[in-house]
Amino acid sequence: MTDTPKPMGYWFKHIDKTLEDNFTALLAIEGLRRRHWQITHTLSGGPLDATALDGALSPFVNAQDPTAAPYVDVLIARGWVDVDDAGTYTLTPEGVAAHAKLFERIQIQRRAATEGLTDDDYRTLMDLLRRVSANVDAFAETLR
Repeated sequence: MTDTPKPMGYWFKHIDKTLEDNFTALLAIEGLRRRHWQITHTLSGGPLDATALDGALSPFVNAQDPTAAPYVDVLIARGWVDVDDAGTYTLTPEGVAAHAKLFERIQIQRRAATEGLTDDDYRTLMDLLRRVSANVDAFAETLR
C-alpha cells in the first residue's frame, strides 16, 4: 500500500500550528505571551503612545484583545517599558536587553524552520507562497 500524498492545506495547517506552538513555548520560558513580544518588538523601533501602539498592532486585535494596554502594564511592571507624562511608551534599557535576547531566540527558531534550504530555495518558496496566496484571494473574490 502506498502513502497518499498529503494535500497543500494539510502542510499549511501543520506548519502554522507547529510554528505557533514553538513560538508560544519559546515565549513561555520568559512567562510571556505573543502580544508581549509584539509590543516589545514594536517599541524596539522607537517610542509610541497608546493609540499609535494599538494602531501598529491592529492586525492582531480581536474581541478578546482589543487593546495592548493590559500587556503593556505587565511589561511596565517588569521594568521593560516606561511611560512618560504624555503617555508615550519607551523600552527601558532592561527592555532593550530583553528584546535582544528574545529576538535571538526567535531568529534561532526561524533559522531552524528553513534549515537545509538554499537562498534560492527560500526565494522560490516565498514566491510560491505569494502566488498561492494570491490565487486563494482571487478565488475568494469569486465567492462574494
